[in-house]
Parts: sequence; C-alpha cells; structure tokens
Amino acid sequence: MILYLQLRNQTLTAMEGTMTGFRYLLLFTAVGVLFGMCGGCSKEQKKAVVERETRVTLEPLQKRIFRRQIPVQGTVWPVEYATISAKISGTLELLKVDEGDVRKKDDVLFGIDRQVLKNQVTMREDEIKVKNAELESARIALESAKISERKATLDYERFLTLWQSKATSQTEFETYETAYKKAKTDVRNAEAAIANAEAQLKQAESNLVIAEKNLDDSIVKAPYDCIITDTYVEENEYVTAGQNILKLENQKQLEVICYISAVYYDLVEAGRTPVRFVLDGVDKGRAVVTYKAPSIDPESRTFKLKMLVPPEVKLVSGMLCDVSIILEEKEAYGLPADALLLRANDRYIVYAIGPDNRAKSFDVVRGIVDGKYCEVVNAAELLKERFVVTGQTFVNNGSLLREIKAK
Repeated sequence: MILYLQLRNQTLTAMEGTMTGFRYLLLFTAVGVLFGMCGGCSKEQKKAVVERETRVTLEPLQKRIFRRQIPVQGTVWPVEYATISAKISGTLELLKVDEGDVRKKDDVLFGIDRQVLKNQVTMREDEIKVKNAELESARIALESAKISERKATLDYERFLTLWQSKATSQTEFETYETAYKKAKTDVRNAEAAIANAEAQLKQAESNLVIAEKNLDDSIVKAPYDCIITDTYVEENEYVTAGQNILKLENQKQLEVICYISAVYYDLVEAGRTPVRFVLDGVDKGRAVVTYKAPSIDPESRTFKLKMLVPPEVKLVSGMLCDVSIILEEKEAYGLPADALLLRANDRYIVYAIGPDNRAKSFDVVRGIVDGKYCEVVNAAELLKERFVVTGQTFVNNGSLLREIKAK
C-alpha cells in the first residue's frame, strides 16, 4: 500500500511538470508570432494601429437669410361672405342659382311673389289717385262753404242791425242767425275734411312706398362677385321674412385667421409684420399681418391675427394653412445647427480642420436658429475656417481628420 502511494505521487509530479512546460511553450510561440508580425510592419502601419482617422465633411461659414419666426396653423376664410335671407314673406317663385354656381355683382339670385307684389303696387297707385280726388273734392267743398259763410255773415250782420232797431222780427233774425252759425260749422267741417283727406293721401303714399320696397325686396341680387356655397330652400316653397335662402362668398379675396400665444403680442404689428405661406413645407408666398386683435383672450392666453392671401397662393376657404409669422429677418453667416456642440455653462463650440488635418475647436455665439441652420454671431473671426458639419460627435481637439465629400 505504501509503495502504491509513492508511485502515484511520482506520476502526478511528472504530469504537472509536463503541463507546465507545455504552457510555457505556447506562451513563447505566441510572443514569437507577434514579434514576427510587427517586425515586417512599416512605421506608417505601426502608427495606423495606434491612431485612427475620423471621416468628416467640412463646410465654411455661409451667408444666408435667417428668420426668427413663429410657425402656426390657421384657417382660410373669404373676406366677404354672407348668408342671404328673405326680406319678405311669400312664395319663392324664382331661384336662379344652385350650389357651386358663380355669379357677378347685381346678378339676380332669387325672387318672391313678384306678380302679387306688382298688383299691390298698382293697387296703391290707384288708391293714391282716389285720395287725390277726394282731397280735391274737399278743397272745392271748402271754397263753397267759405262763399256760403261770407254771404251768411253779411245777412246775419244786416239782420242783426235791423233786429236791434226793431225793423225786423225776432223770428226772421233767428233764421239768419241759424244760417250764419251753420255756415261757420260747414267751413270747419270742410277744413276737417281736407285735413282728413290729406292724411289719407299721405297714408296712401306711404303704402305705395312700402309696396314698392316690397317689390324691390322680392328680387335679391348678388352683393358682389361670388360663388354659391349652399342653398336651404327649393323653388315654389313658401318662405318667411328673415328665413335663410342661400349662402355665398367671394373667393377672389381670402384671408387666413390664426391665434398665437400672448407672449408675442408686443412683437406683432398690423400692417408691418411679414408672414410666409407654407404648403407641404414649400414657401408659396408672402404677405403682412392685416389685423391684430385689440385684446388677449383671458382663457386661452392667445390673440387673433388675420392676413390676406396673395393671388399666387392657391387656397380654398375652409382649408388649413401653415403660416410663419416673421418676427425678425436678416442676412448673416451661419452653419448647420448640428455642427454646434453644447458644452458646460451653455457654451457652444465647433470643430475646424487645421493645416495638419487635425481638429481644433472654436467657441461660437449662437444667433437665430432657422430650420436646420444656425446663425453664428461671431462669424467675422471665423471666415477663413472650414468646419466639421458631419461626424463631429466623434471628434475631439487634436483628432486626425479625413475629409469626405458630402453626398
């Protein structure tokens, strides 16, 4: 048993020595291979293993237009639009339009009870003739009453003298006195009849004016060049005064109405602040703010703006339209906004390429950010440099750069 244990220990010791030798052999073989590989490398290749070039695209400062603007969405409205209602009650005898029809100013749109109203005008004209005749008769009657009054007055005064001198009887005097009083009454009645006839004539004339106005109101004409956008009744339908008949608008002159935050209230001026119309991201035309609300909505904290749509911008009322309200606009030097890298304390830097193809950083002052570009305020001191505009996130001061052409 003791002999067996001794033999086993000797065997294990021999195996451990063999394994250790094998490990050392592998280590020396690997080191030899590495030295053999490096021994065949040039100095440039050795350096390449140590330092890698960063592929970047470069761009100098470029002069362009920068705008400080507020993008907002508004609704297109016609400047002139109206819902036309019936001015009188009656049967809609004439409906000359349908939805989508185009009409010129003063074109007939619809009519109501034309024949009935014409008959009313004729009746009122005849009534005036009758009242004029009655007034004339009353005037003649007054003249006759005045003649009778003058004669009765003379007779009364003569018989009054005779009666006072006892030259005539009481009965005969009273006869002339009665005739005198009646003549006075007849004059007063004739004068009252004239006043009444004049009042009736005036009323008849007023009735004629109303009838003529109703006749005029029975035909409704287009107030301006327009397109019919909706109709609410059918021809031969009875309508009442004030009932809506149709809707129209003038699409030759449109405007955009939008609402923006109250923080911009003092920066916008009606008649001066420019705006850009944008459709599908494309600038379609420019205008100015034509209206600015005199106050701010206390609930939404916004205020209303209007701007006329220029003729070259093809819009339709009711659609949404993107507009940019330009608060400031100027020509300046700038770079793609992504080229500016934010550092501590709100400091921005850009990388430029040096004569040794190594990166060097510059502090820059950001100005207006307009889309993908940013104004560089301190551009005057940087005009000779070419700056890293792609790949900049992999660059540090002193990084070896390789320029590639932008696609």
